[in-house]
Amino acid sequence: MSLAEITKTKEDRIRTDRDKSRKIIQWIRFRDRKIRRKFPFLRHQNLIGFGITLSSATGMILFASLYVLGYIGPITCIFLNTILASILHEMEHDLIHNLYFKENIRIQNLLFWIVWMFRGNTVSPWYRRMIHLHHHKVSGHKDDIEERLIGNGMNFGILRLLTTIDGNISFLAHVKELKEDAPKFSRSEITLSSWPFLVLFYHLWYGFLGIHAIYLINGFLSHPVQFPEWMNTVKEFLNIAAVIYLIPNWIRQTVIQLVSSNMHYYGDVKGLYEQTQVLNKWYLFPLHLFCFNFGSTHGIHHFVVNQPFYLRQAVAPFVHPAMKKYGIRFNDFGSIFRANRFRKTEPMLVTQN
Repeated sequence: MSLAEITKTKEDRIRTDRDKSRKIIQWIRFRDRKIRRKFPFLRHQNLIGFGITLSSATGMILFASLYVLGYIGPITCIFLNTILASILHEMEHDLIHNLYFKENIRIQNLLFWIVWMFRGNTVSPWYRRMIHLHHHKVSGHKDDIEERLIGNGMNFGILRLLTTIDGNISFLAHVKELKEDAPKFSRSEITLSSWPFLVLFYHLWYGFLGIHAIYLINGFLSHPVQFPEWMNTVKEFLNIAAVIYLIPNWIRQTVIQLVSSNMHYYGDVKGLYEQTQVLNKWYLFPLHLFCFNFGSTHGIHHFVVNQPFYLRQAVAPFVHPAMKKYGIRFNDFGSIFRANRFRKTEPMLVTQN
């Protein structure tokens, strides 16, 4: 095949992919309009977003209080607060796309502060806005800061797992390469955007893990050390903080990063059509429970970005058959072992170790 023929074939494929993308977008918008007409209250989008944010944050405070007062157990509190934190994550994502209070920055910033305060193990929403909007422009490429920071494009293995479950390990693993690959990446910016809540969260989190490691090791000693009373007080405080705040957010963040980093393609993405897949197997339900069905619906968001998360959930049963009809991949778990490459037949180019 001549170079001209290869070029023409590539152009035809891109044109076809663009046509398919347009069809999928039409299906999403059609269903969205139909739902909005059926439920007129959906026009009050600002009020809905404000209500979801305040009720989710209030719910986390309520369940924390019930746990501290002894009315519910630690597992129940962790379970419920993880779900509420995942809803707040969706709210932050919608706010990043200016879906609420676009013309009232003060209220939007207030909501940003709330969703950040109750999900402390993230960088600031204002920094996330920059890297997330950039993600939509360069999804699947080496300068996609957001996805690479959570493991997208890495080889399957221990380092990728550690990157997914610990933000500091992720930062250290990627900082050198991102400085070279992503002009928008700034080490000082991401460090500043960690104050105050991310820094506070990790001090509490590592304190919780560390003090339990000390007590665990001490229990195996032939002559255990008698710790001072203040250490027992600190341990008790950290245990409470872990149940009501630290563990729920660690679970939420780990789950969303595990799902997101595996549903986005990386390295050989040619356009919107190849950016994501749909993960919706029934056995993924435990993960989707704590990331608000992200793997099943986030691909819809890549096609239509200005749709609130609750409408994305509502249109999914209608849109998924169309996505499948036009060739969007479903449950391509093999991408995990291809370092998230879209193509299955081309030799894998290792991007990171």
